[in-house]
Amino acid sequence: MRRLFYTHVNEDNRVEKALLKETSCKTLVAVTGSGERVIALLDKKGLQTVHAVDVNTAALFLLELKICALKMLSVDDYLRFCGHKPAVASIRINWFEELKAGLSLSCIAYWEEEKRLIKGGVIHAGHFERFLGRLRPWVIKYLGKDFQDAFHRGTSFEGLLRIRWNLLLNLFSLRAIYRIAGNKDMAFVSKDAQVNYIAEGLKQLSNPNKMQRCFMAHLIFKGNLHDMDDTDLPPSVRQAVLSEVKSNLLRTSITIQYHHVDVLRFVTQNTWGLTEPVFYSLSDILSFEDTDYLYHLIDKLTNQEHVLVWRTFLRNRMVGGWQGRLPGNNSVRDHTSDESTGMYQVFSYVNSL
Repeated sequence: MRRLFYTHVNEDNRVEKALLKETSCKTLVAVTGSGERVIALLDKKGLQTVHAVDVNTAALFLLELKICALKMLSVDDYLRFCGHKPAVASIRINWFEELKAGLSLSCIAYWEEEKRLIKGGVIHAGHFERFLGRLRPWVIKYLGKDFQDAFHRGTSFEGLLRIRWNLLLNLFSLRAIYRIAGNKDMAFVSKDAQVNYIAEGLKQLSNPNKMQRCFMAHLIFKGNLHDMDDTDLPPSVRQAVLSEVKSNLLRTSITIQYHHVDVLRFVTQNTWGLTEPVFYSLSDILSFEDTDYLYHLIDKLTNQEHVLVWRTFLRNRMVGGWQGRLPGNNSVRDHTSDESTGMYQVFSYVNSL
């Protein structure tokens, strides 16, 4: 698979960041995704080894490009290269030519074929981001000027705006809307995708100040995070965090390895080499695998001290007595209330030997 599905921040990576900070783990195994969640974790003191795992080679090449750019460019130029800040297309191409010295040959070959994505800023290149780009103008026009004013003022929705907002949420609860708008991601359009959770998450945003402080609201309705206060930004976009990450990458012996394989196969093939405590950051893995996959993965890890964090989005939500199926000397915590988007469930599982 060589299609970029997610390229911008699509999860509140503050959750994983806080959990990793609580541990003494020196090894990180992470499903790559857009790479933003992985980057947010790289300022961890004492981190030595990072295994970026993904069945999609494009996701691995995106993370490799972002990390190389952060190492070789200033933090401000990194943000401009990726598209978090404005930059002229020709300058981004010039930066890419400089970055080739730090990229693998396969990564260079991929991005040589996708230079048009670099010109526009790679964070805007994903299937999800382009889907939002097609939908956004229609949504903004429908909601009208009152929505823009309420967004900026941080006030609640009243009158006609409230009526339009509620009707929009009803539309967002229909799977067919995502298909019509060209979203082909199985996380959204599979028969068992419960898209009403999107509407439930958005419903919370109509409360005062919620909209202005939620990065997902800015991405959906504006397409950027330019108007957000620094303290509300996801860690992977904050300059102070990126400066620490850059320092860690340059001054310490962090080794980053890229694996074109799913995480269960990676664990099966590498259990012998993962002897010290490992932090597993699995993203919304259950959007693409069933719950048995998660249990099989945990079964493989019962002889290893580890912390495992995963999310659920619209498929395979964790309900009922699922915790009873978890083996070992374990501790399970629900961090869903810490996820600012209101759309994900987030759980951590700790296996102590």
